[in-house]
Amino acid sequence: MARISEYRNTLLPLIIRKIPRMIEAHLQDMERNITNFQEAIGDIHEYAASLESVYVAVATMLFESEKEYKKCIQQIEEDGYEVGVYFGEVKEMNREVVLQLTHSIRTNSFGYVCDLINQNVPDPETRSLLTSRFVDILNTRFYGYINGFLFAKDKMITHLHNQKISIMGQMAAGMAHEIRNPLCSIKGFQQLMRQMAADRSESMGDFLNYIDICIEEITKVENLVSDFLLLARKNDTQKNRWETINLNELFKKVYHLSAYFVLEGSLDIRLSLPSVNIFVRGIPSYIEQIILNITKNSISAMDSGGVLLVSLSPSADGKQVVLTFADNGVGIPERQLSKIFDPFFTTKEEGTGLGLCICKRLIEEMNGSINVQSKEKEGTVVEIRLPLVTSHK
Repeated sequence: MARISEYRNTLLPLIIRKIPRMIEAHLQDMERNITNFQEAIGDIHEYAASLESVYVAVATMLFESEKEYKKCIQQIEEDGYEVGVYFGEVKEMNREVVLQLTHSIRTNSFGYVCDLINQNVPDPETRSLLTSRFVDILNTRFYGYINGFLFAKDKMITHLHNQKISIMGQMAAGMAHEIRNPLCSIKGFQQLMRQMAADRSESMGDFLNYIDICIEEITKVENLVSDFLLLARKNDTQKNRWETINLNELFKKVYHLSAYFVLEGSLDIRLSLPSVNIFVRGIPSYIEQIILNITKNSISAMDSGGVLLVSLSPSADGKQVVLTFADNGVGIPERQLSKIFDPFFTTKEEGTGLGLCICKRLIEEMNGSINVQSKEKEGTVVEIRLPLVTSHK
């Protein structure tokens, strides 16, 4: 054991001088094998500095006494565990990056350090002991790192599972509530109709009116179930129905229909379209549904009158189309803004709370995004972005 300490002053400086080259080789390896590695790792300089301190600590451990070495081994496993948790929980790295990263660190450092040991330690026993220690250190840190990473991922999966169960419970409760209301109406009117049929004291006109109400309530249930199934289906099931859509023409058509929602003189809808037609890929009926839903929300937010500005334009980079709906209605309270896309969340007396949730789902299916900004008592701006089709038949 005394032989190892003899090499501290000669071999340790040589290993430390090689550390920048080890890190450089590791980073090149990761850039070559992992797409968007810098994005996954974050600050590359901070990562390199952290790795350098680890390499220095590992190199120093090689020359410790047996007692100190055992303490260091335990510490390096704990350090590896913490790093694994950090990369799994905070950085949210995937398994491929983690395995490639640990493999690259081990293989690159092993090659450089073992070459230096073989070149500078003539005694076979000491050379074997140093090599064995280095392998032991690398494996111990690797196991600690992987255990920490797996713990973080297991914790994340458990959290997502609990979150999913919670959302399913909320949706089930909302669904039950929304279905129960029309069913209660149907049951009540059916009881009235039964009584009317028994004593024949009411006119046939009232009887038919009750039937119409029952049909209307059943239609509400049908629509609710259809919306719920729309949320539940897989994202790619409708792509075969996609077609190229002229948004200019579609907007004109939809806003002709929107006129029926507006009381004369109470609200002004101003539509701004570009002189050049804009095209996207999707399902026309779904885009109509999105436009009508957001328009109706804006109208209901301006029940005392106001202006809804609707515009259609290409984005600055020419890759997207931007649909903007800006109203000066009552606005959305800040505490509610984060919930507006949640299933069954609504502040309206009448409404299922599925409208915006479905809009978001349909927009994301078309590789788009939706953003809502609102200020209470000032109004709301909804911005939708969809991929722009530059060539079409």
